[in-house]
Amino acid sequence: MASVSFSPGWKLSLFTAVLMPMLLWLGFWQLEREQEKIAMQADHAARSAASARAVQAVDWQSDDLAYVKIEATGQYDNERSYLLDNRIFQGRVGYEVLTPFRTDDGVDLLVNRGWIEAGPTRNELPQVEVVSGQVQISGTIHVPLEEPFLLSDVQEEHGTGWPRVVQSINMEEIADQLGWSLRPYSVRLMAGSPGLEQDNWPIVNMQPEKHRGYAVQWFTMATALLMMYVYFGFKHPASRRNREET
Repeated sequence: MASVSFSPGWKLSLFTAVLMPMLLWLGFWQLEREQEKIAMQADHAARSAASARAVQAVDWQSDDLAYVKIEATGQYDNERSYLLDNRIFQGRVGYEVLTPFRTDDGVDLLVNRGWIEAGPTRNELPQVEVVSGQVQISGTIHVPLEEPFLLSDVQEEHGTGWPRVVQSINMEEIADQLGWSLRPYSVRLMAGSPGLEQDNWPIVNMQPEKHRGYAVQWFTMATALLMMYVYFGFKHPASRRNREET
C-alpha cells in the first residue's frame, strides 16, 4: 500500500494562502458592520426618547449631533427648494425636498421635507407644496456617515428656476447659492411638522441580521476552502500527479 503524505503542491498552497485571509477579513468586516448598525439603532432609539432642543441652543460644531431632536419656529423660503435626486420609496422613483428655513432668531436651516414622487419625465419636476406663514417644526439633525456615491459629479441642468435638482447635499455650495448662513447639517422633519411630505428615512440601509448572514457565508466559504486544501493535500500522490499534469 502506497503511503499517503500531506503534499498539496505549491499552486494549491498559493491559492489558499491568497484567498483564505481575504475570506476571513470579509467575514469579520461584516460582523463589525453588524455591531455598527446595532449601535446606530440603539443611539437613535435613545435620542428619539429624549426631549427636543431649541435650535438656538444647539452647538453645531459638536461632533455628536446625529439624531439630535430640535424644535424651531420660523418660515420656509417657499420660492427656493432643492430636489435631491434618485430617492426610492416603495419601488417608486422620486426626490427628497430640501427647503431653506429661517427661524425667528435668525438661524438658517436646510430642512429635508421627505420624499416626493417624480414627474412623468425628467423634464417635468414635481410641484413643491407651499407652507405659508410662521410655523413650528421639529426634526432630527442628519449627520452623513460617509460621502455619497455618485455616478457623475455633473449636476443635471433644469434651467435657472426653482426647484433645483441636486445629486447630493453640499451644504457650503447650497449656502452660497442661497446667500444664507446655513448650519452645517440638514434637518429631517419629524411626523406632524408642517411641510412634511413622505418620511422615507430608514435608520440603517441594511439590517444587522443581513450583515451576520453575509459573515456566515464568507466563513462558510473559508471553511470549504480549508477542507479542499486538506482533501487534495492528502490525496494519493499518483492521482495528484495526474491532476497536475493535466
